[in-house]
Amino acid sequence: MKENTFLLEWMSRLLEWLGLNSAEGGYKSLFATVIVVVICLCIWRLLTYLFLRANKIQDYINTPLEVIFDVPNLKKMALTISVIIFYTMLPLAFDPSSTVGVAVRKGLDVMLVWMFTSAINSVVRTIFSLVYQKRKTTGAPLKGFMQVVQIVVWVVAIIFIVSIIIDKSPTKLFAGLGASLAVLSFVFKDTILNLVSGILLSSDKMVKVGDWIEMPSAGIDGTVIDMSLNTVKVRGWDNTVSNVSPYTLTTGTFKNWEGMFASGGRRIARFVEIDINTVKFCSEELLARIAKVELMTEYVASLERPVQGVSNLELLRVYIERYMESQEWLNRDMLHMVRHLQSSDTGVPLQVYAFTKTTVWVEYERIQAALFEHIMAIAPIFDIRIFQRPSGSDLEKRVSLEEMEEICG
Repeated sequence: MKENTFLLEWMSRLLEWLGLNSAEGGYKSLFATVIVVVICLCIWRLLTYLFLRANKIQDYINTPLEVIFDVPNLKKMALTISVIIFYTMLPLAFDPSSTVGVAVRKGLDVMLVWMFTSAINSVVRTIFSLVYQKRKTTGAPLKGFMQVVQIVVWVVAIIFIVSIIIDKSPTKLFAGLGASLAVLSFVFKDTILNLVSGILLSSDKMVKVGDWIEMPSAGIDGTVIDMSLNTVKVRGWDNTVSNVSPYTLTTGTFKNWEGMFASGGRRIARFVEIDINTVKFCSEELLARIAKVELMTEYVASLERPVQGVSNLELLRVYIERYMESQEWLNRDMLHMVRHLQSSDTGVPLQVYAFTKTTVWVEYERIQAALFEHIMAIAPIFDIRIFQRPSGSDLEKRVSLEEMEEICG
């Protein structure tokens, strides 16, 4: 009461100095209200200027304080202090027991709850930002957890705001909230499912920011750039951004390539079709030609079997194995082999199964391309033809040969 009396006396003296103390009724109260509002606005602008000025003077760039003392946080701090001052000076403008005074006080109470809730959310966001900057947690899906905390804070704040407006105890509203959970769970079903799915994604370490994921059913193939409560953003290789819900990822099947990067080797599992009609036992002439190939000289010389027991396809398979083992890109700590797959009407698939030392996509593709270019180029030395379906030029050659046979015949 003493503080209110002091403030009222101070306001009365100020109005008298301005020549407004003689105003009657609502005019006097109006003048007092205008003065209080102007004072609070001036304080708000002054605090904002001082905070921003101090922020410019201090060098917080690339430090944890940069997140704490950023411009939005400083503006919210200045506004909160100004609202508190306005709340303190309220008796100067209105009679606290009057209808207008009660309404304004309720409005300020609501505003203070709103401001403190925003401040708490700023603190939460700042804490998560500081944690996110650490190397050990970089890429972790912390944004979903941050949003969960912010939602809980806002729900509590809304309950307090409603209790202020209807002049009821917040505990009664909290008690009645349990009966509304069924309705809320139905209304926010998708949000709840995504929330649970986001927790599963993070706790089971299924995916994190920076991972390369592939989900053909959803048209997803690219790098995860952001994970939130309701959305996982994936940047495709054409630089488009696709949004997929965490629930879709947990209920569907997707491939995470992070394990491949962590292993230190990327698999080559490609084959070429060998024309069955070109598979045969090697003649002395063919063996002599193959023996001139650098990697096959010792192997051909060590053969103890009869000439007719060695096939050209076997020698090609051995050559490819030796060729891979002579290359620097081969990861010898992982499985590597050359094998046959089930033959079909297109020939005998000869598959190369190996792992490269690099996991970089461009380097991997270059290695794989160079390997199969070499295989296709070396195959004719072994009298082996790579199968391909007849093209237009092949059919024209065949027609020309038949015409020549008819002319000659």
